[in-house]
Amino acid sequence: MENTQKSAETLISTSGVMASIGLAIVGILGTRTSAIRAESIADDIFLFASLGFIFVIAAGYLAQKKTGTSRADKLVATAEWIFSLALLGMVVGALILVYAEA
Repeated sequence: MENTQKSAETLISTSGVMASIGLAIVGILGTRTSAIRAESIADDIFLFASLGFIFVIAAGYLAQKKTGTSRADKLVATAEWIFSLALLGMVVGALILVYAEA
């Protein structure tokens, strides 16, 4: 029970930061006038990753409201999977940006 609570708190705080970073990158890439195709693909990846982190925040919040139930454990497990996929998306987007500049 306590492990679920700590995991949800960690996911919520980390996801908030990661969503902010992803949206900031989307904003920065959106202001560039000379965007190439790879940058627009990376922009979309960062946007979807940020949405994933926002879903993690919502699932973590719901898990905190249902503390001590099997549903809370399922919500945290789902949030962890979404977090992993969103983090993978951020890494892929960053790699695309790095190699698009080369």
